[in-house]
Amino acid sequence: MLVVDVGNTRTSAAVWTPLGTIATGDILFREFAHRPTPRDASGRAELLGALLAFARRHGLRCAAVASVVPEVTTLLMAGLPGAVAADHTAPLPFALALAEPAATGADRFCDMAAAAGAGLRDALVVDMGTATTFNVLRAGVFVGGLIAPGASLAAGALGERAARLHPVVPAPGPADPQPDTHGALVAGCYLVGVHGVVGTAAALLARHGPLDVVLTGGQSVLLGDAASPFPGTERWRRDPLWTLRGAALLGAAALR
Repeated sequence: MLVVDVGNTRTSAAVWTPLGTIATGDILFREFAHRPTPRDASGRAELLGALLAFARRHGLRCAAVASVVPEVTTLLMAGLPGAVAADHTAPLPFALALAEPAATGADRFCDMAAAAGAGLRDALVVDMGTATTFNVLRAGVFVGGLIAPGASLAAGALGERAARLHPVVPAPGPADPQPDTHGALVAGCYLVGVHGVVGTAAALLARHGPLDVVLTGGQSVLLGDAASPFPGTERWRRDPLWTLRGAALLGAAALR
């Protein structure tokens, strides 16, 4: 099965072959790739062509699509063979306590599906991408979460809106005052971003814990890795493919 995760900034695709069960531990990908999510019609057509070629190369006849970009969602659902949506419409391995499931991003359902597939009933999934989302599973129920601007999005918006500043890319560094504007922007956006994520997770855990914490998303590298984790995240599970794994689970359930 072709598994596609379309985010606001990046689209990821993977090839999944079931290994007997659909537990998250068995969601192993033979190949995966990333590319920027297109903003115009020609770019979307190019993305569809690339995904069709990807599927043909691996002999795939079905696809699970998790997308938060409506124009891309429509194109892929119509253009990919055997496409099913990995979102709120799929059979879910958890209960819901959401006011508007249809208005909730597909990626958030995938993150919760991966948690349920991993045998977690109480979990906090922190997904750091264009936005940073905090999604909570309590006693097997997706109760909701929080959404905030991602560190890179916030840094870019500040550079675009402030007359004497320019967009920067946050990068890890020490908590030291910087002698120049560029350095101050880079360090400030990084430190506020990562401490905001860690502090928000701590607040959720204090109020709703104990919860198993999972970190994923393209910006999760700002919080280090398993060998060198950012302080306060040492016990967090890290998996950059978490959302894809959840999409595979939901897609497999929809195809059964």
